[in-house]
Amino acid sequence: MSERIEVPAHEAGVVRVFALDLAPEDATRWREPEGADPLAAALGADPFDRTYAEVVRLADLGSMPLSTYLAEGYGIGAEELAHLRGRLDAMTGHVALVMSSAFGGTAQSLTVRAPLRLVARLTEEGATTPQIPLAADTARGTLSPAPIPPAPRGSGATRRYLLGTLVIVIVAFLLAALLAGGSG
Repeated sequence: MSERIEVPAHEAGVVRVFALDLAPEDATRWREPEGADPLAAALGADPFDRTYAEVVRLADLGSMPLSTYLAEGYGIGAEELAHLRGRLDAMTGHVALVMSSAFGGTAQSLTVRAPLRLVARLTEEGATTPQIPLAADTARGTLSPAPIPPAPRGSGATRRYLLGTLVIVIVAFLLAALLAGGSG
């Protein structure tokens, strides 16, 4: 059985919690995938940036409940967790935590397949998702550095002239001081 999840373009601040229904030995390759990422495949996500997703062995949290891990590690507020705390903290095995950024700001229609099972969709405290992309032409494109203005003509020659003049004045001053000290 698969489940459809719509991820809007430019979604931000959402953390999806998935149960990973696998034996512990099978979940190892999900935690640190080599080659094709099984998490991206089970989500049906493309693009998918694994930097913004984590597969957690709940036993590794020690005495910390999953709800506390989500609050402290992902910035999920107490009000958001209140109605799910018992369910989240009763989970065992492995969970996949997927942040909005994993989808690269691209609208996606995910087809979630086993062994993943969506448990919760949580919003980071204070996070808001823009409802529409900016339409102004000035909001598009890439930033490039400002052009460096050309140096004024003759500026290098002027600096060399001033430096040379300063050296000559200093040498002349030292020579005059030396001659005045030697004749007295």
